[in-house]
Amino acid sequence: MVKQLEASSDIRDIVAGIAEGIAAEKLSPFDAMLQFCKLCEALRSGDVMPDWDKSHFPQVCSVCQSTAKKH
Repeated sequence: MVKQLEASSDIRDIVAGIAEGIAAEKLSPFDAMLQFCKLCEALRSGDVMPDWDKSHFPQVCSVCQSTAKKH
């Protein structure tokens, strides 16, 4: 599973951006949450994870929608 995630340049880029932003204190908690939403969307929409792993994600999530309204 980890190798699949590491092989995805999209996932690596998103994770690196989150880590760098938090470490450099460039991301506010709100912006970090938006980046985690972006990561969640990438994981859910791609072929990176087998179907059984996708079952751990909520089928309906309102976090991205509610935070986008505030941003």
